[in-house]
Amino acid sequence: MSTDRPRGYMSEDLQPRIIAGPPLYTSRTEKPVEHIALADQRDVVFGYIYANNDDEAVGFEGRPAAGYESWNLVAPWNRMLSDAKRRGLKPSDALDELIRAGSVARSHVVPGSRRTAASLAALKKLATDGPAA
Repeated sequence: MSTDRPRGYMSEDLQPRIIAGPPLYTSRTEKPVEHIALADQRDVVFGYIYANNDDEAVGFEGRPAAGYESWNLVAPWNRMLSDAKRRGLKPSDALDELIRAGSVARSHVVPGSRRTAASLAALKKLATDGPAA
């Protein structure tokens, strides 16, 4: 009686491969970033979406004082950014779209909040120490 099993289903080690995924902007840059402030229904700023065209960077810097709720509030904005990347928009053009959208779900872009920070570190400092409204 043979103990050899035929090769095939469940007899070989699985070799995981990444085939594809949605196109994404990077979140890292050492260069200056443009940013917009996002606020909740009470007009309390909960974070900033930033962009840099040179490095194709886009991301979110939450205000620690806003707590974990900010991650729920930024989700629809992140979906809009993913869609912008899928359509091939530059990061600054994606910010333009967010500004035009104005509001999503329970949050909105603070009017006139588009600014430039010298770096992500400077934006993080603003998010940590800056005003809530």
